[in-house]
Amino acid sequence: MSESAAGEEPLLEVRDLRKYYFENDSLFDRLLRREPTSVKAVDGVDLEVYPGETLGVVGESGCGKSTTGETLLRLREATDGTVRFDGEDVMEMSGSELTRFRKRAGIVFQDPFSSLDPRMTVGDIVGEGLKIHGMPEESPEDGRSKREWRRDRAMELLERVGLSADQIDRYPHEFSGGQRQRVGIARALALDPEFIVLDEPVSALDVSVQAQILNLLEDLQEEFGLTYLFIAHDLSVVRHICDRVAVMYLGEVVETGPTDDIFESPKHPYTEALLESVPRASVDEQGRRVDPLPGDVPSPRNPPSGCHFRTRCPEVIQPATVDIPQEQYRGVMNLRDRLERQGFTAESVWDTLESEHGGDDFERDTVVFKESLREEFDLAGLSGATMDTVEDALEILANGREDEAAERLREAFASPCEEEEPVLTGDEHAASCHLFADEEYDRDLDPEDVGSAMGGMGGPGPSPPVDGDVVDDLDPDGSDDAVGTDAGTDSDTDAR
Repeated sequence: MSESAAGEEPLLEVRDLRKYYFENDSLFDRLLRREPTSVKAVDGVDLEVYPGETLGVVGESGCGKSTTGETLLRLREATDGTVRFDGEDVMEMSGSELTRFRKRAGIVFQDPFSSLDPRMTVGDIVGEGLKIHGMPEESPEDGRSKREWRRDRAMELLERVGLSADQIDRYPHEFSGGQRQRVGIARALALDPEFIVLDEPVSALDVSVQAQILNLLEDLQEEFGLTYLFIAHDLSVVRHICDRVAVMYLGEVVETGPTDDIFESPKHPYTEALLESVPRASVDEQGRRVDPLPGDVPSPRNPPSGCHFRTRCPEVIQPATVDIPQEQYRGVMNLRDRLERQGFTAESVWDTLESEHGGDDFERDTVVFKESLREEFDLAGLSGATMDTVEDALEILANGREDEAAERLREAFASPCEEEEPVLTGDEHAASCHLFADEEYDRDLDPEDVGSAMGGMGGPGPSPPVDGDVVDDLDPDGSDDAVGTDAGTDSDTDAR
């Protein structure tokens, strides 16, 4: 928490904010009895912004940052949740109350080119909010008309953001990108707001122009006592300007805390991956290899159960009956995820092998099929019951039974991370991750419960092995169907 926030009530308080976009929800769809589906753009966001501070919101493109900013301002109507501004419930406002809120809260949009009306002069753009809100309420005592007062106010604001008052009658196409963003900032300042959402205000600008705009925003904050919600994907910019940071993934906040804490000692694996991907201006960093996160960002139409990040997490928690190197467990989970998303078939693998091995002369060989998948998903080196289970699933897949192969992997390798959705744990520096859950959270969930979140499958069955033992339980029919601790393999998956 910044010094300005110490001991103060938050200016903006967001609780369980949700914004869903529904498909197949028209009258025609209902007549055809189509089931509506939702795209969960924002899915339970909690935020607090204190007077005079800058809260940064970061994450990959499509994680819901901009939708969060627009929804809390009522530019988009929320599906659920509460937003309190200076103690008042924004979601319950209407009429004159909502009008007063819009005077106190503004926004600077991401794109300085499309956010300005090309048919209006910059003077009209900056002064439009003043006209809509009937400012000034009374004619100025110096004899100017209300229109003249608004024009003079627009000229003052243009000069304050680094433009010339003589440019007031120019159109947006006559300005550069940086100048247009200054016009957007002047428009946001016109009504003397207390709070401004800055939606990636420098992402479309050159580096030198970015520095000018960031310095301008800091000067304006100090001069007018502004509070910012700063949305960005450039972490170096966030570290420069923000007091605290909230990290978003797939519509949720997964970590929040003071900026220095987030950058110097991140807790959530996703935050660690974001920071690791930042290019660094250092000779020592030349040739540094950045390993990208595996897999694709899941669809917000059908987010993963439990922890939304588990399908890409490099530290996903293994079930109690599995003890293999983390890289190999991640590979098993990647294969299972590809199968469950219905976009990965045995035929597509055979087609790839055929193109790599001479076209029509290629003879389908199950051994070659399985070897290619072991290499693609880093499954080589497994042993014992774990290897048997994976080999069984690959054999099933080679015969074109994708659903059965996915079910086999699900039964044996379901992670505790998919059983329960984590919550933000911690005070000033909080993370939404099972690795940082409190003592009531049991890493080794009951094996009977493992897998229930992914299709209702039962768990692997046997109890966790005693240290040094190898699980070697047999089913009544004599087949080895357990997944146990591989002999001679050290675990590197202990929760931190």
